[in-house]
Amino acid sequence: MSDWLTLLLQQAQDYALVLLFVLVLAESTAILGLLIPGTVLMLAMGAMIGQGKMDFWAACAVGFVAALIGDGVSYWLGYRHRQWLQRLPILQQQRKLLVQAKMVLRQHGPVGVFAGRFIGPTRPVLPLVAGMLAMPRRRFAPACVVACLLWTPAFLLPGILAGASVGLAEQGLVGFPALLTAALCAVALAIWLNWQSGLQLWQHGRWQALPRHLRWGTPSSGLAVIGLGWLLLTHPQAGPYGARLWAVMS
Repeated sequence: MSDWLTLLLQQAQDYALVLLFVLVLAESTAILGLLIPGTVLMLAMGAMIGQGKMDFWAACAVGFVAALIGDGVSYWLGYRHRQWLQRLPILQQQRKLLVQAKMVLRQHGPVGVFAGRFIGPTRPVLPLVAGMLAMPRRRFAPACVVACLLWTPAFLLPGILAGASVGLAEQGLVGFPALLTAALCAVALAIWLNWQSGLQLWQHGRWQALPRHLRWGTPSSGLAVIGLGWLLLTHPQAGPYGARLWAVMS
């Protein structure tokens, strides 16, 4: 399904913003969002922006509106139809995910609403569960608006970075796209390790209490990011690549 949708996006550039709106709306809406490969599609959209085939700011605006509508509809459905929703087979199959979403909201409130939009499995269900728990709108809405505003550029960015590197001439010992891919993977790994280390430190309060892979992996990933970042900045294609990024995002 994701391959078919990606091909559709590539062949329908004139309707890319409309497709972006529909896809983000579906991915953000309860139940539908469980079926849509949102991360893959946002990467494909970002790659189109990186290649200059879609306007960055227009895509951010469209994605923000669609995400906000999807979250709003999900919250309303949960608030108005909680009993009926609990009997739906598709939600009964996701009982564990719903329980996790309830725990997040009860423990963290609006912070959970904000963070949940950036976590794939919980993104389509947290607004729904917030409505089912009757979270006051004055607590739900501000966190939801800020999260939707930041989510679209954050999830488009990896695709933009990859798309802007397409077609650069190979120079140096390592090609720029390969080096960029390695750097992005290192950044993602470093973020995950630091997140896990932060959670462990919050619970135990001592660095020595962390598992070995976190004690060694966290600083090592940071060094890898620094090293790969230096290689990127000194690569012969760094200048042309930066000019491309500036052009597509300005």
